[in-house]
Amino acid sequence: MYIVLRNIVIEFDQPRTRVLDDVDLVIEEGERVALLGPSGSGKTSLLRLFLGAVRPTAGEVRLGGRNPFGTLDEVSWLRRRTGCVRQRDDLIPGISGRTNALMATTPAWRLGDWLSVMRGRAPRRYSKDLAALAERYGITSCLTSQVKNLSGGQRQRVALVRALMNRPSLLLADEPTSGLDPRNTSIVIDGILEGSRTVVMATHDLTVAERFDRVVALREGRVTYDGPPPGQDVLDRIYAAAEEPACA
Repeated sequence: MYIVLRNIVIEFDQPRTRVLDDVDLVIEEGERVALLGPSGSGKTSLLRLFLGAVRPTAGEVRLGGRNPFGTLDEVSWLRRRTGCVRQRDDLIPGISGRTNALMATTPAWRLGDWLSVMRGRAPRRYSKDLAALAERYGITSCLTSQVKNLSGGQRQRVALVRALMNRPSLLLADEPTSGLDPRNTSIVIDGILEGSRTVVMATHDLTVAERFDRVVALREGRVTYDGPPPGQDVLDRIYAAAEEPACA
């Protein structure tokens, strides 16, 4: 799925804050883009824009030629084709890993699917994909456990499987490896980058960003760099705004 942003402005009230300021961006279908920038630079707001979770104050956004704030058909089309992995996995702790992993498919569930889940089974039409993804990311044994009993790495892999269950053409990720050990970081990033889908991921991990086709850096809501993974001199400039003022 390709993405086009034209003159995007996002402002929040109370207090009035401009979090994205005149952003122009084109992401081609199948491109894998890492978002860099200091905390508060606008990375999460940009991802929320792609999800249709925050409406622009000004400007135009198109995902796959559709308007994420348009008709019900456009919004539904985009949601079926978009997966998301968040920094906090936002899984439901009191239910099984299996049910959590299936949650992305709920808009298409029929009565028989609901009954299968209530009986602790995956609906037949999803069972093969779920089994394959669970084996691929090493969480087969986690499917029957309640999420509250899983480790952070296991939870994030369940969240990744959930995001992939609809075979999305656009995958969004907001610092999905924060707090993970190197092994789990590698597993999650391998899964995110696998295949030909379009990927946009916010990260502070520069070694992870180096694996992407392209880096877009934000600072104070504006794009300050757009190109291949940059060298240290460029990174120093990207993060210069993150330096804390000296203590008085």
